[in-house]
Amino acid sequence: MMSRPLRVLAIVLLFSSPTVAEDRFARPVIKLADPSAYGSFRLDENNFAFLRREGSSISCIVYRGKKRYYVEVGIVNTSKGEIAIPRDFVSFIKPNFTVLRTSTVAAAQDVASELPGQFIPTPPPQVPPETTTTYSATASTYGNQTYVTGTATTTTDNSAQAGANLGNAIGNAIAARRFYKAQARESKFANFLYSFAQENQSSMIKPGEARVIVATFEQIKEKRTPFEIHILIAGEMAVFKYKE
Repeated sequence: MMSRPLRVLAIVLLFSSPTVAEDRFARPVIKLADPSAYGSFRLDENNFAFLRREGSSISCIVYRGKKRYYVEVGIVNTSKGEIAIPRDFVSFIKPNFTVLRTSTVAAAQDVASELPGQFIPTPPPQVPPETTTTYSATASTYGNQTYVTGTATTTTDNSAQAGANLGNAIGNAIAARRFYKAQARESKFANFLYSFAQENQSSMIKPGEARVIVATFEQIKEKRTPFEIHILIAGEMAVFKYKE
């Protein structure tokens, strides 16, 4: 049985542990204003909110990049007929601010264009060698004269430079791993945006089928305030409220 001091320590650690913010493709996920107002499911280690409407089930998750909001919408057709998804089915509503829908394909191209090329390792720092000179002498006396003969031996220690080289190699290995991991992630994100973009055309969802669409939005004046995502499917509105 856990002793009282250990129980107290466990409680302190529980409530003092930092909260890790949720992200998708290394971009922060915006929190819902009231998560209890929605159903939820977990996918790719992310929590997706959803609402059921007449003839459909609609999910939504929003994450933010440097200059864009990414609105990822999932639609399941639970009706007996096809559902049309026009381009303007999703709206980004932020009171007192102008928000424009932009091209998801252009966003994918921007992500792809920013992919770094090749990892360039950092050269090791130069550490001066440690030099030690040792002197030895012998005195000899002949009559009234004393003669001194000796030698000087100089040694150079490069172990500090070897240590710096090793530390630099380890640092470069870690940095290279992070570099290529980020490169692969951004490449996947660009492909993801290409795959689930909806540009000017409408699309149809057959009964029992599902569709994922990623819409991108830009705010004219960047300011983080509460906003809503309105999704209109087959005449039924689903509203997802977020806070920043």
